[in-house]
Amino acid sequence: MNNISNPTENGIKKEPVRLDETVKLLFELSKPTLVKTLNALFNENYEPDKVKIDMASTEYPKNNLDMLRADICITITEYKPHHYHAEIQTEPHKEMALRMFEYDIMEALRNYRLENTTTPDEIDVFMPKSIVIQIEDGKSVPKDFYSLNLRLANGEIAHYTAPVLRYFEYDTDRLISENLYNLIPLQIFKLRAELDTMTKDNNEEGRQAALLKARDITDKIAEVVVNLYNDNQFNDIDVDKMMIAISECFQHLNNRYEVNQKLNEEVNVMVRTLIDKNLIENAKKEKAVEIAVSLLDILDIEIIAEKTELTIEKVKELKEKHLKNKK
Repeated sequence: MNNISNPTENGIKKEPVRLDETVKLLFELSKPTLVKTLNALFNENYEPDKVKIDMASTEYPKNNLDMLRADICITITEYKPHHYHAEIQTEPHKEMALRMFEYDIMEALRNYRLENTTTPDEIDVFMPKSIVIQIEDGKSVPKDFYSLNLRLANGEIAHYTAPVLRYFEYDTDRLISENLYNLIPLQIFKLRAELDTMTKDNNEEGRQAALLKARDITDKIAEVVVNLYNDNQFNDIDVDKMMIAISECFQHLNNRYEVNQKLNEEVNVMVRTLIDKNLIENAKKEKAVEIAVSLLDILDIEIIAEKTELTIEKVKELKEKHLKNKK
């Protein structure tokens, strides 16, 4: 993710809000959720229970002692290691292809040294599969991929590409349909361009309205995450991390434009309330299921559903499992 530097430019505060940490948090969800995301991003078909996932270091030392930092580097081991690299790019960058190439070369060399793939005859260096998740649109954002030509000394040309996911064209429904659940909180960033324009035009009223719009979107996104959790798409830890990311994304916008600091606390309270309410409701459901199971050999399905407030379909499902376990 591109770093946000110092003071103020065109009235926009460039303070270093925890964007990098937020992105990394969204890629530290449970294995089933993360595998779904990787399958969707890289057109793979991994099964969570058959692979091992490692979050690789994203820092590479350069010759001048500076550090080159990528966003997300992941290794999936299924018989052998497979390497993946994702960059979350908020603003367009004209040299994005060069940056991606540099990251991938460093990652490929490090993996070669770690995995010791040298053979007696030749050295194989494997580039990771990469993708740029582009949050905001711009003239330098390609339709399909960032690319460059690597011209070798012998005259040969190697063509390097990094696919681009044009996130600004995605809404929440599309993210859900494509199993990109952990990218849902980043929907809040899509309002940055609108807020930037209003700030540069000194449109204070419009900026206030845009941030209130961001708060409403934040509320809706939080509810979407809770609904996914209730549909068993996340576990308890996942939903907490998603909610933290949602709160951080909103605070980034609010702090960036210094509109209304009270909104940060409102959003935090909203997020915490949704989490607490959700945990209570799930505890009630678990108790209801426990009671229903104890009644399966005594009462009819319809009566059990009425007494426990579970759906008839849910009680039927419990009945089927109960009968299988008795065999």
